[in-house]
Amino acid sequence: MKKLALAFILCGVSTFAATVTYTTTGTFTSDSLSTITLGGITITYTPVTVADTVVAPSFANVGFFTVTGSGSATFSDAFTLTIDQTVPSSGNSSTVSTVSGLLTGSSSGIALSFSPAMFSIGSANWEMFNTPLAPNSTNGGVTTIEAYVVTTPEPSSLALLGTSLIGFGLFARRRLVK
Repeated sequence: MKKLALAFILCGVSTFAATVTYTTTGTFTSDSLSTITLGGITITYTPVTVADTVVAPSFANVGFFTVTGSGSATFSDAFTLTIDQTVPSSGNSSTVSTVSGLLTGSSSGIALSFSPAMFSIGSANWEMFNTPLAPNSTNGGVTTIEAYVVTTPEPSSLALLGTSLIGFGLFARRRLVK
């Protein structure tokens, strides 16, 4: 009976963990390239080109920014990040979403802010974070850009969870009657 109870619990827990597989691309608006040079500072975006997989809910690496050179140029440039999600698929709808970011530089550093910060691709909900970029003197100028990914359970997953909860309740009731 203990094995049966454990099976019910595991079925219920596994319904909310979902695999998300994706790749990314990104370009700066001013030149449609993944590298930009402003005031002696070069910023390069490295995308996730080999399909990455995370088990949601989880943080997902959507690429790296590398800052080289030095200077304190004041600038503002748009950055476009595209996420191509292959799992979970969205059926006939698009599995690609594009989010815009604003890259700003000043004497206090370089920052990246996304708008909108939250978007959905199929049953996966993505949340982007505003990120200060590391200067050349810190971590080799490399900054990881992350998003938080959560999946919405499908109706069949909710049915499996409900069945496991009913089974667990019946098991507990049976133990109380004895």
